[in-house]
Amino acid sequence: MNIDTPSSAPATLIDLLTTRASAIKLVEPGPSEEQLASILKAAVSAADHGRLRPWRFVVIRGDGRRRFGDLLARVQQDADPAASETQLESARAKAMRAPVIIALLCEADPASKVPVIEQQFAAAAAGAHLMLSAKALGFGSNWKTGSAAYHPIVREGLGCGRDGSIIGFFYIGTEPKPSPLARAPIESVVRHWSD
Repeated sequence: MNIDTPSSAPATLIDLLTTRASAIKLVEPGPSEEQLASILKAAVSAADHGRLRPWRFVVIRGDGRRRFGDLLARVQQDADPAASETQLESARAKAMRAPVIIALLCEADPASKVPVIEQQFAAAAAGAHLMLSAKALGFGSNWKTGSAAYHPIVREGLGCGRDGSIIGFFYIGTEPKPSPLARAPIESVVRHWSD
């Protein structure tokens, strides 16, 4: 990418930001222990209102994915007590979409002067850092929520507190084929206030 104006930001960083896209399919391998530590270290460097550090991360991999899949099947069964075994297996399979899933929770402090919604924004910023750092290390990722993120079975299963919320599930792995994303022209989403 050619940057026409002087900047201290390296072009590679701009390229990383402007080429990030949610992966359609993810396969093995996932990040190593060291790579995962780097991804999480980047996530906790996100902008944080009032230095509350409201984010919590639940790393789900290996057999943990099967346990997470069982939670998703319980949500399906709760929503539809007559769900077939095929439907339950389909719900369980969602946990096998990637080698690593990171559930991002926000444990908000309602007594803080920082509004809960701003604490959730800070946790969401950590999620964006998760995705960008995964891309920087050569991995694909996607951010999912869906009804499971709001269901008490999943919230309790992942240890989400009474004042907490699930910001999303971040699936991370190797992207077998790039998933380019069409961007909105900036003219369609930007207004300038100037002299």
